[in-house]
Amino acid sequence: LANGIDQLAVLDLHSAATTSAAGGHDGRRGSLSVLSEVSRCQRSFKALERGLRAFAKYVPLDVVRMLMEGSLSQDSGAMDWHVVTIMFTDIVGFTALCEEVALDVLKRVTKEYLQKMCGVIVHTGGVLDKFIGDCIMALWNVPRPHPGQCHAACHA
Repeated sequence: LANGIDQLAVLDLHSAATTSAAGGHDGRRGSLSVLSEVSRCQRSFKALERGLRAFAKYVPLDVVRMLMEGSLSQDSGAMDWHVVTIMFTDIVGFTALCEEVALDVLKRVTKEYLQKMCGVIVHTGGVLDKFIGDCIMALWNVPRPHPGQCHAACHA
């Protein structure tokens, strides 16, 4: 068990699957004490947790959950066609604002805008796709169906 988890923690996914399929034996001689096995599992679990947290910073949490549940196809050739609502927002006059205000004021205003907008987008069921300068690109009806996607985007 610890060997398979160790391999997952360093993203050696092929070996981890092979070790699991073989009942956990990886050909090493000797056996681990129960305590050292549990300790290795705990360290590897913490490494996996750190990796998932880092992954979730760059991929919408809903997508991460769906991947972990196995409810999102990992087959890159599979495509489902459906209507998606896309929203782009930005701060009117942002370039001029950048030239007129102090950097600390610009940082505070931009951070406040992005935090509020992102909160509203997520609250209405949207997924943050990307930031392009002061622009936010958000999507509704992906990765999960959202029956009121157009209204939700307009509300945001």
